[in-house]
Amino acid sequence: MNLLIMQECIRGSGMSSFGKMEGIMRHVCVTIPKRYVYQRKDERGFTLIEALLNFSLFCMISFSLPFVMKGFFIIKHELVPPRYYEWNLFSESIRKELREADAVVVMPQQISFVVEGETILYEKYNQSIRRRVNNRGHEIVLQEVSQFTFSSINQGVHMELEFAGGEKVEGDFFYPSAVDGYTSP
Repeated sequence: MNLLIMQECIRGSGMSSFGKMEGIMRHVCVTIPKRYVYQRKDERGFTLIEALLNFSLFCMISFSLPFVMKGFFIIKHELVPPRYYEWNLFSESIRKELREADAVVVMPQQISFVVEGETILYEKYNQSIRRRVNNRGHEIVLQEVSQFTFSSINQGVHMELEFAGGEKVEGDFFYPSAVDGYTSP
């Protein structure tokens, strides 16, 4: 920045409210190179109409953003229903228990496995299916179940299940020995 001494004024013996002033008073001005300053050529300011248009555009974007996000959320849940994950976890746990079981007892409303001396039981409890080990514990494995049935099939177990919303799923779970060519437990 360049400092320029604009002028020197010698004041005479004039009087002011502070008394007699004598001496030299200097006025200093700072000049800024033009490359750092943007100057408008048209002398117009930011008008009220421009401010209102910008504010209305901001409001439209702000108010529509939640609707767009809600739309993406709905699309995500329609493509992959939340119960799909829960059903897959449940069926994988049944397959694991069948694979490790020494004995399997299938009844219409429950299934039990004997694994290394422990009895693992899957049964209906209110609107859910729970898992218990040696008649202790309370692990919910499926929720919002209106009805389900287990039945024995050749070399496996068949399960039919209906969720509270009316969605029906079924699955066949085979003994690993039947797949490998051995006898069932």
